[in-house]
Amino acid sequence: MLAQKLDKILIVDDEPEIAQALKLYLDDEGYATSLASDGSTALDMLVNEKDYTVVLLDISMPGLDGITVLKRLQDDGGDTAVIMMSGHGNEELAVECMRNGAEDYISKPFALEDILLRIERACAHRRERIEKRRLQQEREDFILMLSHDMKNPLTAVIGSIDIIREGCLGPVNDEQKEYLQSAIDSGNEVVVMIDNLLDIRKFEAGKIQLAVQACNAHELIGKIANQFARPAKHDGIELTVDLEPSCSEITVDKNAFTRVLGNLLGNALKFTPEGGKITVVCRHICGEEARREEIPAYASIPPDLPENGCFIKLTVSDTGNGIPPDELERIFDRYTQFTRKTGREQGGAGLGLAYCKLAIESFHGMIWAESKAGLGSGFVILLPCCSNDSGRK
Repeated sequence: MLAQKLDKILIVDDEPEIAQALKLYLDDEGYATSLASDGSTALDMLVNEKDYTVVLLDISMPGLDGITVLKRLQDDGGDTAVIMMSGHGNEELAVECMRNGAEDYISKPFALEDILLRIERACAHRRERIEKRRLQQEREDFILMLSHDMKNPLTAVIGSIDIIREGCLGPVNDEQKEYLQSAIDSGNEVVVMIDNLLDIRKFEAGKIQLAVQACNAHELIGKIANQFARPAKHDGIELTVDLEPSCSEITVDKNAFTRVLGNLLGNALKFTPEGGKITVVCRHICGEEARREEIPAYASIPPDLPENGCFIKLTVSDTGNGIPPDELERIFDRYTQFTRKTGREQGGAGLGLAYCKLAIESFHGMIWAESKAGLGSGFVILLPCCSNDSGRK
């Protein structure tokens, strides 16, 4: 099978006989080849011509050795596939090359047919990487489109419906208000999905900007819970908030924490049947009590966990159907949805809990779920105490 003419190969070897033999053979196979007799020359050529598909790179050369050249190519972030060559092959050397980003490794002397197969494989892998990167970029572009081309118009639609619901454009009866409010709630849920998706991507890219600071726990939690009082009452669900007096402050970003608790309460409303109960409890735990907490492995215990074991523990629990044990570990993964059924649950993108985990971990805290099928669920958040609370017992 002849290679495409666009596949350019740079042969880097200080042994001219080997380099020339490779060049003649690969030229006959349809590749466009170039030669470099040392690492420095090879780097200059790769910088000036970034369209090389594969580099056949000898390890042992005067000046810059092959592994140093390989590391610099990886640091440069290019997509050229590198096949390392050595006349002193051993497993440790091969492992080191692969660890540093090499596509393949071959020992001298080698059969020309063998290296041709390796080059074809390297070219195929490179095309796959480029295609994967293209698809990732398309996904990023789509997410940006969600932000600019969907969220803003949707927010305008929600605002317009709210104006009608308030009666600003004429009388609206109670039944009409009910339908308009449902439209507003559904629209706001889509906005939350978009926000979750955008911020998850920002977390993953390290571009999220948070203002983590000490906040009044009673004021912040109470304010968020009050926003869910009306829909809870409408669905015949009792919502109670129990804030221990010692939980005076939590160290969080206000906006992100509002989203976290809002996601948890929103899920609790979806999966709690009429006549059920949702409870928000905030407590201060220290010492032995804190050490008795059974924290699952997926909760990602931070390495800088306070030695004194002083925490603010926030729990959002409901009396729904519960979560099957085999789902507890993966519910914080993206696009994972609950299978609990109440007859009232709404659709979702499975992004809310993924956002919660990333946000809480950015506060150096932990989040996990506790549940038994048929007995309700509880989501537990453990946050390190503020420095001025750390001495409490």
